Amino acid sequence: MEIQELIQKIQKVEIACEKLTQQKLAGLFNSSFHGRGWSIDSVRKYEVGDNIRDIEWNVTARFRETFVKTFTQEKERQVWILLDVSNSMRHNSLAKSKHDVAREIGAALAFSALDSQDQVGVILYSDKIERLIPMARGKAHFWRIAKELVAVSPASKATDSTCALEFLLKSNTKSSVVFLVSDFVGGGYERASQVVAQQHELVAIRVFNEQEAEVPRLGWMRMLDAESGKTRWMNTSSAAFRQRQQSHFDETADRFRAAYHNTAVRHLSVSTPGNYMESLIHFLQRKA
Repeated sequence: MEIQELIQKIQKVEIACEKLTQQKLAGLFNSSFHGRGWSIDSVRKYEVGDNIRDIEWNVTARFRETFVKTFTQEKERQVWILLDVSNSMRHNSLAKSKHDVAREIGAALAFSALDSQDQVGVILYSDKIERLIPMARGKAHFWRIAKELVAVSPASKATDSTCALEFLLKSNTKSSVVFLVSDFVGGGYERASQVVAQQHELVAIRVFNEQEAEVPRLGWMRMLDAESGKTRWMNTSSAAFRQRQQSHFDETADRFRAAYHNTAVRHLSVSTPGNYMESLIHFLQRKA
């Protein structure tokens, strides 16, 4: 990709995100997520009416006089965007690929969070960590994120959302808002998601394309598995083949819903031919 083409794509992402933020996403990010909690500011002597749960026992024992902790609200929030860039996300359609949609959603979320003065970090993953963009804030940081989203070329083809979730758990201790954006093909992410949700505010966004279950009836075709890289001949007109395609699509959707049903994890599914940005905005508004 030529550098001029890269710059033009980043500018388009920035303009689209800025328009969305100014028109509809403005304020929604702050009202939809907690993230900003309370941290210990200092200690002072106990006064009548203070909550006994705020007693600082180490200081109290040292000075033989009761001290309590005082708190201040954290002024910034940390936001992590975990984005699947594996080959299954690059399934082409008459509209945009899942990768294109996920990239735009990730960029819009990053732009909105940075516009709210939050810190944003990004993890691009396949079945391993492809890119890590550390926490930072500001307009220049958005440009770095946009550049990586446009230019990323994964070294691995397979998908494993668990690797990104576990990486986050090992490398980040502060409670954050975490967006997991993927097509959620394959399982194994359920347990890791619940562990992450105990420490962070996790939001799972599934990007899907219904055309994956509607292969044209073209008879025998040599088909490529996007993740394994293997090819084999399949009769796309046979009832058995078409049933397998539909069953695989339905199982992926059912597994995603079951993984997050009745849990603390907020979740959303968006279709590539649909108005996915409107879906995202309505999703945020439901918590506002």
